[in-house]
Amino acid sequence: MSQVVTYVVCYARTVAASSSSRLHSPVAWNRKSAQDYYDLEAGETERTPLLYVRDNSREASRYRAKLRAQDDPNRVHPVALGLMVALLLFLLLGVVIGVYLLLLTIQRPWPVSHPFFLIERPAWWQNPAALVVPTLERQAITDVIVVHSDSECCFNQEQCVRFLQNAEQSWWTVGHEHIPYNFLIGGDGVTYEARGWKSQHGFKDLPGRNTTLVVGMIGNFTDRQPAAIQYAELKAFLTESIRRFSLSPQYRLYGAFNTTRATNDGAALYNQLQRWPHWKGFAPQQP
Repeated sequence: MSQVVTYVVCYARTVAASSSSRLHSPVAWNRKSAQDYYDLEAGETERTPLLYVRDNSREASRYRAKLRAQDDPNRVHPVALGLMVALLLFLLLGVVIGVYLLLLTIQRPWPVSHPFFLIERPAWWQNPAALVVPTLERQAITDVIVVHSDSECCFNQEQCVRFLQNAEQSWWTVGHEHIPYNFLIGGDGVTYEARGWKSQHGFKDLPGRNTTLVVGMIGNFTDRQPAAIQYAELKAFLTESIRRFSLSPQYRLYGAFNTTRATNDGAALYNQLQRWPHWKGFAPQQP
């Protein structure tokens, strides 16, 4: 009998010790307990406490970052930023198309293969007296009158510069006026500036002082044609004047007869110019 009692007491102690060990195990979790332990008998899936705490911390950090981003007053919404970039690109494309269409409206009389050469007035006239002539009242000129100088032609820069110097001196001696041409083109294929793009021409018998450039071809071209290089330079001059916005792309090209000379004055020159674009005939003589 005493042995049975002893066996029952030992069994009870063993069961009590086993229950106490399971209840206080550090890897157990029981929802009903105040401590976070894991209860194997509760049927819960196994979970590592350290990893669980780390996951919660990561989610909390993301949530706080989201709140900070929403509270930032300087933050630009990605959709708004995309719309602004798209609008900017659209405006830029519109400007490019507008410039392209504007360039298409500029009529070029021909493709120019001959380069434009210009000798400015100070290079051939070193007189300290400044050029004092009326200025044009408009930027883009609408008319161009081409005449010949009815003189000997020049075929190099030295000859052409000498012609301009003599012509300037002659006009100044006779009437205290500067050479009346805006430009002169020599047989050397060079354009020489006389009064330039900004000043009125000085021919009293030619019209349109405020709307006209007078270009002289150095030489007598009543019975013979100017050199091919002179024609090429005249084309280059017209194209350059348009490029500088000093000549309207819709300009009008005229010739002019000198009534004091032969009735066919400059006939060879004008027979060629009549085939050019923008040719409108002969400018009326002023009384």
